[in-house]
Amino acid sequence: MQKDVLPVTRTGKSPERNPMVMEGDMVVGCPVDDTLVLALGIGSMTAEQIAAFLNGDPAMSIKVTLVTWPLKEPSPAGTHGFVAIVPTNILRRGSLKTIMFQHKAKATRYAFASRAASTGDLIAMIADLAGSNLPSVIDGLVEGLISGPIGRKKLAAITVLLQGGARSDGCIELIGGSDEGEIFVQGWAQDLTPSVTRLLISGRTSSLAECAISVFARPDLNEQSSGFAGLLLANERIEPNDIERLLFRGRRGWRFIEVYDRRLIVGARETPSHVRAILPQVRSSTEVLLRMRSAANRFDGTETVSSLPFPVRMGIDNAYRVEGSGILVSGWLLDPDSHVESVKLRRHRGETQLDRDWTRVDRRDVTREFDNKPPFNAGLDPNRHAHGFVAFAPELEGDSTAPFYLELDLSDGRRAFMPLTPTRITSRDAVVRQIRAIDPDAWALRHIVDQQLVPLLRGVSRPAPEIFGVEDLGTFEKASGPALIIGVDERVEEIAPLLALLALDPETRVAPIVISASTDIIDRIGVQVRRLADFYRLRLRLVSASGSEDLYDAMEVGARAVSTDSIVFLAASLLPRSAGWFHRLLAAYDARKECVLSPTLAYEDDSIRWAGTWVAGAQSDRALISRYAGYPIDAVMGMGTTEVATATFECCVLPRNALFSVNGFTRGYLGTHEKGLDLGLKLKQTGLKSYWLPSAQMLGSDDISVSDKASTIALIERIDRQVFDARWANALTQARPVVDRGPSAESEVKA
Repeated sequence: MQKDVLPVTRTGKSPERNPMVMEGDMVVGCPVDDTLVLALGIGSMTAEQIAAFLNGDPAMSIKVTLVTWPLKEPSPAGTHGFVAIVPTNILRRGSLKTIMFQHKAKATRYAFASRAASTGDLIAMIADLAGSNLPSVIDGLVEGLISGPIGRKKLAAITVLLQGGARSDGCIELIGGSDEGEIFVQGWAQDLTPSVTRLLISGRTSSLAECAISVFARPDLNEQSSGFAGLLLANERIEPNDIERLLFRGRRGWRFIEVYDRRLIVGARETPSHVRAILPQVRSSTEVLLRMRSAANRFDGTETVSSLPFPVRMGIDNAYRVEGSGILVSGWLLDPDSHVESVKLRRHRGETQLDRDWTRVDRRDVTREFDNKPPFNAGLDPNRHAHGFVAFAPELEGDSTAPFYLELDLSDGRRAFMPLTPTRITSRDAVVRQIRAIDPDAWALRHIVDQQLVPLLRGVSRPAPEIFGVEDLGTFEKASGPALIIGVDERVEEIAPLLALLALDPETRVAPIVISASTDIIDRIGVQVRRLADFYRLRLRLVSASGSEDLYDAMEVGARAVSTDSIVFLAASLLPRSAGWFHRLLAAYDARKECVLSPTLAYEDDSIRWAGTWVAGAQSDRALISRYAGYPIDAVMGMGTTEVATATFECCVLPRNALFSVNGFTRGYLGTHEKGLDLGLKLKQTGLKSYWLPSAQMLGSDDISVSDKASTIALIERIDRQVFDARWANALTQARPVVDRGPSAESEVKA
């Protein structure tokens, strides 16, 4: 043991004072986390805070908190036991071997035992040394640990300490969940005071919590006990089932309240009624009682707006839930006196404020319905009709089984609720239904499109459509060559003409043909396709798709059902203009190999519908255009194969693996025009070029729904254009079309 050793000051000189006496032995270390260690030992120190040096290094000087107690039996090592709370972050992950405490004129050096103790082992050793002082020791340790930042490991150590030293004080008989994170607890205790107090939740996950406690009389208990009702708000999410004990500091030290094994656990919808039932009986501070009243006024599954005593009423027209995007809500709120401060969409613990970004709409029908009727007896302003609203909210987090509802925060502190039952539909159906529900001449329509519908589509992240079923007709496995993928959508009611033309063409007759569509369309056309395949002896595979919303989704699923290196996409609404189109397409593709190549698409009057997609000039409102649209088809007959910005996927040949290398078609479009452009640009970014083959032609109509009005179709096109431009405008700013002036397709075929 060294003596007469002084710590070195920052100047490098020893301070002028009497030499210290060095003495000491060994301590047992108990790691709390990466920056904190508890050190148990015996000595003569009684101070609450003391200076210490880690590993005997004067540069590692720290302040430690000491919890001490007189020993049950005298010891040569000292008069008191102690536990030091030692911060170790100064070590920077170095090992801690010794610690030297400086107290008054003495410096005592302790070496750490080679084996560290767990928190449970430490409590057992303290119990042996402290005897009846154990509760006060643990109390001091917990106070010392709880004062600083608390991580998960530190919290676990505090919990173990309290479990070893706290005393039973009562039990919890009811636990109720809520949508706002607070948990309602009710039971009885002896040492709980009506106030807002900090406590610790012990259970599957330990957590610190704040609890607003109120008490009430319980005639069935002794005089020292009373009933309590409290609202727990933990630092992290805790479920009612996870709670086993509440640990708190009472008037006589740390106590715990055990969860009764026959406790009642109620859900968020039932909890408000239990709070309302106990509210007249409880007493506490004004703050706590206000919290209790607020908890009693939470959503319990019922609509409460219509029972408000002042002029506020609300109605919901439609609520659509788009998987992978969010909720689209439309309705009306009549609030002429501005009682409503906010409108929130809520589910479980997720929420979003709708009225911050919603679009208001004129609703004269609402004005007429409520004018001069209770509680609107004062009459409504005849010039104000913007009671309607349309709002899109991204998907909320939380329990997927919990109900959606609207919450109205009122100026007097109350809340009112409107249950919401969204219908699960596709993004296209949600947008189209909303467009159809609004007067095309309404001033708010453009705002609804820009502020609600376009954000809904941009947020779509639904999974790719998948194969639901596959059925082979004829000798499909013996067919050779690129697979011909025929996509069918709701526009096609009769597929017989196309199959007949394919059967009459010697090349397509022996090709592997895949007919792919959504499950409901396959159910409609399946019988006809089976009959035609048998009659023409076609080698055909029938594929039904789940999650398919349009033609291109169906084609993508069809491509998943084959393994050929190359595939030919063909929309079922198209027909070959002349024989030999399949051979020309494949010959031109083979001449260039890895590319996407499409024929000319024409209307039945021989005017051009599509003859290549090109980057538009600055004067155009579109990023990409079809340059020869509307020209007679003879105008392009003499042209050779030409490189274009993108091909058309209504009819094209491409490498199958290229389609899936970019995750197929992008979701979030209403129609197929921009959806096809999007895929073409994604393939172009990977280095895959696109070509147009003028000498092959297909006949067909535009991709529009006959059930939609012209105004609806125009809006759908504009929305898709906005979604597309938002994704690709920057990439197309500097792009220019490239023309391949190589040999014509006819010369390639001859070669």
